Amino acid sequence: MEFYRELSAAAPEDAEGVLCRWWCEAMLDTDTSGGRFTEAALNGTLSTTSIAAASARRRAAGLPVE
Repeated sequence: MEFYRELSAAAPEDAEGVLCRWWCEAMLDTDTSGGRFTEAALNGTLSTTSIAAASARRRAAGLPVE
């Protein structure tokens, strides 16, 4: 129910952000390795990448970068 409360309270320009956050949470909940990612993030050992590097990989793969 919290999802619906947040979505209905969000300004139209913020609705996409609310949807993305809840979708990400739902996908992490279904990921069997989610505990590993959480542990790595809390320990500071989770590998990260920059926005520039992620954008470059998407461009190289022919994917849109918005």
